[in-house]
Amino acid sequence: MAVLLALCAILLGLLAAAAATGAGRATPLPHPAHAPMQVGIDAGELGAPTWAAYVAGIAMLGTMWVTMLIGFREGHWIRRAVGAWMVGYVLLFVVLVWSFDAYAAGDATIVLGFTAPTSLLVYGLTLAPWIPLLAITWAFEHAYFGSREQARFDEVVAQRREKGGRSHNARGDSGDDGGGGE
Repeated sequence: MAVLLALCAILLGLLAAAAATGAGRATPLPHPAHAPMQVGIDAGELGAPTWAAYVAGIAMLGTMWVTMLIGFREGHWIRRAVGAWMVGYVLLFVVLVWSFDAYAAGDATIVLGFTAPTSLLVYGLTLAPWIPLLAITWAFEHAYFGSREQARFDEVVAQRREKGGRSHNARGDSGDDGGGGE
């Protein structure tokens, strides 16, 4: 949780700095060859250094990594799978940064109908989170509350029944709502 708090603090700090300095409020520029068209703000002044975007990207990836692991037992295969997937995802982000720098330098490679950076965003960074999401959804019951936890829960309930039946809450009530069921 401390890592998650630190990553969130970094993101909030970057957001506060961006708001204070007016970053991201650039306007599009007229296209040099086609007057009615405009060039997006990536060709204008963003008002923030490029490194701030890279730090924000890494902090967001770290936040995603940590939050996907919350609640899963140490040593479970889903933790290792998410870790391996995130390493690949970080590498995909590095490739995106590299392709953005190449695009900014004038290399307009077209990949699957888009420029390389846009293609990486559309087909890579946007679709890739579905892989661990599906794996976590599929494995959640056994990875979060598996047979070992169920056996321990059943043991605690059996011990409680042997000691005198109903459990009592902090007020001393039996917690029986009159429904007759458990």
